[in-house]
Amino acid sequence: MKRLLVCLALLSLLLSACGEAVPAAPVSTEAPAPALAGVWVNAGQYSEGRDFVETLTLHEDGRAEVHLDYRGRPYADLAGSWTAAGDTLSVDFTDPNTRDRVYRYALTETTLTLTGSGKEVVYRRSS
Repeated sequence: MKRLLVCLALLSLLLSACGEAVPAAPVSTEAPAPALAGVWVNAGQYSEGRDFVETLTLHEDGRAEVHLDYRGRPYADLAGSWTAAGDTLSVDFTDPNTRDRVYRYALTETTLTLTGSGKEVVYRRSS
């Protein structure tokens, strides 16, 4: 019996010595990156002086919606999906008559800047 206890104790020591110590994950002191998903608004005037408000909604599940008010009235609603990789945002619309878009983007906590087709558009995060 004594011999069995000694063997079990040795076996237990051997097994615990075989396991690798898992280093603790480093604790980040950096603030997390701002999230691309959210509601973004671009409001302004066309060169002809006509007011518009464009609302771009990027859902966390990959759905995208664009709503455009023109001269204070609803003008267009588009739906589709979005993906992002690196500094590129792609929006694929479900309407076959709407051209899919690919933008370079820059993101802060409060702004989303999209650059594409020679234009730069700045959206503000909506609360």
